[in-house]
Amino acid sequence: MWKSQLTPARRWLVDAMREAGFAQIKNLVIVNKEPVIKPAPKVRRRRKLSGPVYRPSPAPAGDYLLKEQIVNLFHQIDKIENGVITIDVRDGLPCELIE
Repeated sequence: MWKSQLTPARRWLVDAMREAGFAQIKNLVIVNKEPVIKPAPKVRRRRKLSGPVYRPSPAPAGDYLLKEQIVNLFHQIDKIENGVITIDVRDGLPCELIE
């Protein structure tokens, strides 16, 4: 799946996860399989106290192939259809979804 194939709300979510690095995206409302970004969900960032500091890589120019974790996240969102979720993000990628 390519980023250009995503709806604007899903592209926003991909960018928010990349920029957050290590975080929890809380109370993300899903309506008809789409993230609702207004009002924006609460993003709670995590800070490492040891080891390398996370710095988001620059956003790739143009279109690019999405990583497996992101594709899997959207498959799960499609199954949920409507609800409120929390996403744990590590290194800019979703690692856990909580309904």
